[in-house]
Amino acid sequence: MKKWKSVSLFVCVFAFAREFRPIEPFYAAYMTSPAINITLTQTSRDVYSVGAYSGFVLIVIVFLITDYLRYKPVLVLDGLCGILTYCSILGHPSLLRMQIGQLFYGFFFSSEVAYFGYLYAMTEDKRYYQRITGQARAACLSGKFFSSLFAQTVSLISGSVPYAELVYLSVFGMFFCTVWAFVMPSVSKSVYFHNPNPEGIDQDITTVRNYSSTSHESKSPKPIESPRVQKPEEIRRTTSVKFSIAFSYLWQDFKRSYSDSYVRKLSLWWAFAFGAYVQVYSYINVLYTYILNLNGDSTFTLYNGAAESLNTLIGAIAAYLIGKLELNWLKVGDVFLGLGSILAGIVLLGCYYVRTMWFIYAFYIIYGCLYQTMLTVAESEVAKRLSRDSYGLVFGFNSFLALFLHVLMTYGIVQGYFISVTTVQQFLLYAVYYTLLGVLFIIISIKNNCLTTADSLVECKQ
Repeated sequence: MKKWKSVSLFVCVFAFAREFRPIEPFYAAYMTSPAINITLTQTSRDVYSVGAYSGFVLIVIVFLITDYLRYKPVLVLDGLCGILTYCSILGHPSLLRMQIGQLFYGFFFSSEVAYFGYLYAMTEDKRYYQRITGQARAACLSGKFFSSLFAQTVSLISGSVPYAELVYLSVFGMFFCTVWAFVMPSVSKSVYFHNPNPEGIDQDITTVRNYSSTSHESKSPKPIESPRVQKPEEIRRTTSVKFSIAFSYLWQDFKRSYSDSYVRKLSLWWAFAFGAYVQVYSYINVLYTYILNLNGDSTFTLYNGAAESLNTLIGAIAAYLIGKLELNWLKVGDVFLGLGSILAGIVLLGCYYVRTMWFIYAFYIIYGCLYQTMLTVAESEVAKRLSRDSYGLVFGFNSFLALFLHVLMTYGIVQGYFISVTTVQQFLLYAVYYTLLGVLFIIISIKNNCLTTADSLVECKQ
């Protein structure tokens, strides 16, 4: 088997196992069940919020240490944090224990960039970057689909949701993920900190490596010397130079990537849409429980797992089909993202007005389909305009911006420091958010078309 295929296989198994967390679709229901017995407000404001804050703080740190540690240790730590996250809600945990578990979840959530970085560092032929990225994304979505479907099937067979068993199975999934990370091959070099010949880096930066060797050297050849032990100050100086080179390359990569106005525009949509998606994904289960409590329906069978599995499956199919559609996205991309965002806003508006669980499930599935479709277009178009080494950097930075917006919404809306709203009113704000984002891109599209038309008229007159 070719190396890039074996690397892709390792990462796909890891990504699939990482998403096997069957308690997730029923997390909010579990928090408010007699096993945990905290309120829905505590779940939103005191538990979920800790994960949002820790994820935001850790994502930049994770990105930098991932490259420096050459990925594999971070993948192992990712699995261990997953184990600790779900162990923290076993038995009858205190609120403090669950909040500590959410700190580990913040690292777990943020370190998704690690296995994508591992892919790029282990694959030497950059022609395969787009293919292996698609395979890893498909494995991630497939794992989420299988996990949600499994949870729903077990619940239907049991006649009720077996919360404790689903938590233990989630711990098992994280344990397998950790063991698999140990088995994965080690990375000999990385994109920034351990890359001896990074592409695109200026010559004056690379010459820093030899800053102490050229000024006093004679031009005559030197005899081969036996290896000698480096002095501590030499080691510190070598490390300092390595960091200088790495950060210089990273900064050049960053400037080169975002100097393209098309990349900046799509990254804007990516960050804003992803930030809202994390909010919707995190609090949709809270909405399910809120609506059931509002209706006073204690006999309704929860189909959260089925809704999540269909959301993932249909979203994956839509993403695959849109990926095969050959259009000039440079011309129609703004309209597509604009109309898609407005439709997403309309669907989320339905979650605010409707009180029937079946309709809310349907709205969430449609929203997932729309989001995955638009994200596929945005990601692929950004990837086309980047140096392939820059994909992990752009993905990480866009995720950082998205988590900043997620934290801002958590602090201002969920915890009520800006505006105090109920759970269902949160979805009204998400609907307005997506609608405004869509209107912005429609305006950008109209502006670009007017400029193109004006340029064409000028050319005709000439």
